[in-house]
Amino acid sequence: MPDVVKLLLLLVAWIAISAGCHAYVRRYFAASFVAACACVVVLQLTSYAELGQPDPFWQVSSITGFFMAGIVALIVGLPFRIKRVVDGEDA
Repeated sequence: MPDVVKLLLLLVAWIAISAGCHAYVRRYFAASFVAACACVVVLQLTSYAELGQPDPFWQVSSITGFFMAGIVALIVGLPFRIKRVVDGEDA
């Protein structure tokens, strides 16, 4: 599988996880944190599935994945946040 396809699948997975977290967790930053942590777990599991062994640099991968997934989660959560503020559910 080409690297571009792998990155696109990873991005789609992060967006889906982030949307799911923001749909169920009402607080914006808490949902973003949960989504980023869940994305890191998915990243490590897919890395294990691809390599057949734990990633030798899992610490670095986890930290960088957390920051990248956190940015995606913050961006994906903006429409949920705006909708909740407009509806008066979250002040």
